[in-house]
Amino acid sequence: MWWERPVLRPFRPLLPANVLDVVVRAFCLIRSRALGGVGRRRGRDFERLFYGACHRGGLSLTEQAGARTVGGQQSASGFWHEVDAASRSIRHVTHWELKHLSAPVAKNDLLIFNGKGLEFHQGSDQFVARVPLLRFLLSGGAVEGEGRQYGALWGIMVIEPDRFPLPLVYEASVRGAAEWLSPLDVARVKDLVAWACRPLQVVLQELGDFSVAGREGLRTGPTAVRAARAVVDIQARLGEVVLDQLEEEWPGWVDETSESTWGLSGCQGSY
Repeated sequence: MWWERPVLRPFRPLLPANVLDVVVRAFCLIRSRALGGVGRRRGRDFERLFYGACHRGGLSLTEQAGARTVGGQQSASGFWHEVDAASRSIRHVTHWELKHLSAPVAKNDLLIFNGKGLEFHQGSDQFVARVPLLRFLLSGGAVEGEGRQYGALWGIMVIEPDRFPLPLVYEASVRGAAEWLSPLDVARVKDLVAWACRPLQVVLQELGDFSVAGREGLRTGPTAVRAARAVVDIQARLGEVVLDQLEEEWPGWVDETSESTWGLSGCQGSY
């Protein structure tokens, strides 16, 4: 499949290979809208589908639903924040929020998830605190425009069914999709889209620079706000272009990937 192709020079991958595989499979699952049901059962089935994607992608989770730590680290305040999924390696820590809602993701969902990340980061020991923390919000429903902008500002990678996720826009581009884009759009993907998918530590470094006289960063404050708005526009425009071209080159790849992942989930019913 397209995400298994090598990265073209002079680009660099944005995500580790196993995390990329999980993001692709998670997107395909929600894009195909294969999961029915209502209430608590739908939420539990959504979690099992995601865990199946992690198993297939080779991402070993250190925490699953009901956990109160991220990568074994507790919150700084002592609050027992609930965690849906997390992983930890020497290269990266991932923190996942799973929302399979009938309504759009609410503002408070994003605020709470962001706050949890800050809490777990401050509560980490110094070794873990230096490992890049990648954060993902996976939603079976829509995320509104302000939510997408908020995600870009804070480096939260939002995965929803009706928008090609920003990390996949980037990863597809550096694996050959750049040939379908103009040189200016390729530069925007390499710069702005990659920026929107940055680890939490980079976000905090930016804020630190913005708050100290003489250390203003290149993309902080009003500049960051403009960049986040541009990212949302880029996703709406280029995401559809890249997704259409991928479907033309690999017909049916979304449904095929969703079906292969579904079989590992243990959910009732059939795909």
